[in-house]
Amino acid sequence: FFFSIVCSLFVMATALLHVEAPAKRMSLACVASGVLAGAAVVMVGLFIKDAAPATQLFAVPTTAAMTRIPMATGMQQRPSVVTYAIPDDAPPVDEAAIAEEAAEAVIEEEEEEERVNPKDLFDGQKTYYPKLADTQADKKLWYAIDATDLRLGRMATEIARILRGSNKPMYHPAMDVGDYVIVYNAEKVTVSGNKRTQKLYRRHTTGRPGSMKVETFDQLQARVPERIVEQAVKGMLPKGILGRQLFRHLKVYKGPEHPHAAQNPIEFKFEGKLAKAAEPVTRGRP
Repeated sequence: FFFSIVCSLFVMATALLHVEAPAKRMSLACVASGVLAGAAVVMVGLFIKDAAPATQLFAVPTTAAMTRIPMATGMQQRPSVVTYAIPDDAPPVDEAAIAEEAAEAVIEEEEEEERVNPKDLFDGQKTYYPKLADTQADKKLWYAIDATDLRLGRMATEIARILRGSNKPMYHPAMDVGDYVIVYNAEKVTVSGNKRTQKLYRRHTTGRPGSMKVETFDQLQARVPERIVEQAVKGMLPKGILGRQLFRHLKVYKGPEHPHAAQNPIEFKFEGKLAKAAEPVTRGRP
């Protein structure tokens, strides 16, 4: 103990007398102070050891001693077992009713587990996206439409809906989910107003602007009646690869005969909301 005090004093005197740098002088002084503090702690410990034994200073209180120490309010120990007093006039417990309620709860849990979530039917998808199998030719239906006395625009609108498949729940604008359409008696289609003489059809025989040919509705209907229906429907289909593919599903024929009897086409009727397509048209202005 005394040796450590002497060493610390020597280091401090050396720092004050022989060290010129302030930083080094401060560091040596700090070291000497630390040594003196350690020596003081050791000295205090020796005096305490002589005054009282270490077993009394650092003894851990036993369980019995802890029970005698009063605990703070709110932290008192609570009994692990709680007993309730049942009054004498209490009604008897209906064990059968309790068992019946438990059985009903089990049945409800089983029904809840067996119940099917509607979202699980589509593998978690909110909207059904058509698959490749939905666009195959064997999945498509064939419809036959008699164009006799049908208005051109209303008929072409419904044909375009069938070709695109927008009348189906699985419709998607980028997929070919539509059906085939057969139109016969194309020469008997009608238009309203003065469109027979005012509606013009233009074509270029050689692909150059100077060779443009112009025809009225009556003239084209007398020459190629199928082209009237084809052009009306083609203008309602998307422009691009998908539109050209859908246009190939349209079959237009002059007269009541068509070569698609083997496909068993379904006769499409313009009834209900579509009945306006079959209404008689007026010629000219009223």
